[in-house]
Amino acid sequence: MKSAARLVAVAAKILGGLFLSAIVLGAIYEHVAAWQDARMLKQVGRSVDIGRRSLNLYCIGQGSPTVVFEGGRDAPGYVWTPTQRGVAQFTRACWYDRAGLGWSDPGPDPAWGDAAARDLHRLIAAAGLAPPFVLVGHSFGGYVIRLYNHMYPGQVAGMVFVDAALEDAGTIAGMPHRDRPPLPRWAINALSVVLGQLGMMRLVTPSPGPRPGDWSAQEWDVLTRLRRQRKVLLADAHLGPEKTTADLMRWVDSLGDMPIIVLTQGRIYQNSNSVEAQVQRSWIQLQRQFARQSTRGRQIIVTNSGHGIPLSAPDTVIAAVRAMIAGLRKGHD
Repeated sequence: MKSAARLVAVAAKILGGLFLSAIVLGAIYEHVAAWQDARMLKQVGRSVDIGRRSLNLYCIGQGSPTVVFEGGRDAPGYVWTPTQRGVAQFTRACWYDRAGLGWSDPGPDPAWGDAAARDLHRLIAAAGLAPPFVLVGHSFGGYVIRLYNHMYPGQVAGMVFVDAALEDAGTIAGMPHRDRPPLPRWAINALSVVLGQLGMMRLVTPSPGPRPGDWSAQEWDVLTRLRRQRKVLLADAHLGPEKTTADLMRWVDSLGDMPIIVLTQGRIYQNSNSVEAQVQRSWIQLQRQFARQSTRGRQIIVTNSGHGIPLSAPDTVIAAVRAMIAGLRKGHD
């Protein structure tokens, strides 16, 4: 019995030592990686004071209306780099980092879609950007631009939705959801700090995959580093369950005669009879119904891309924005 107890005690000491070693190594790994990021991640854009904090904004090109890009849930504005480059050939194009992402300061809690829309409005005013705007929103960003249009009528001339999140997605059987049980704010903060300091954010964030042809090696490295920063985990947690913002959308007006283009992923749909393809067919139908919220809405299925259209098919977004701008300019002739 004494021998068995001794073995258990030795095993516990070994496991404890391994656990402590893992903590130390994780902290060292995070410290070194954060130092490398500080050297490599030179700010793209400029910090704009919106009142006690700042958001990062980057604009290039000339012309009106100005296009403003809104990224997905935890995506920095830099994700629009190739798209912005193409759009800037025919009008002014801007992306920004939502609170807590990229080079922007953290925002207040909770940071739901309406808070993001208010932040965008403050940013536009502080930066001196003049309406009208064409807003382009990917995924969760689709909620934000719809809320912006609802909260600040008369400023938006048209919208492009890039596989945008929809409040009725839960009606599709088999559709994956990002909703999580809400945690107390202190628990979210503590968990984010601990996981971030131990390098877990960098370890658990999936690789973005092979570099698409529209991205240079340097641009892809910058995007990868931005998405693996520990503050991304905290910014994502502060958005809370996506259902919270989805429920807000049920109070948003229909789009009337607002010109809109709805880009919808279609890669699996074209090449498979799998369960995933069936889910995607339902998703395409739901997005088609959404496009009908406007009498001037139309849907385009992006057959060469999944959900990550800004990464894998920026040319499709550029073409949609070009068509939108051309139609708006023609209407003013």
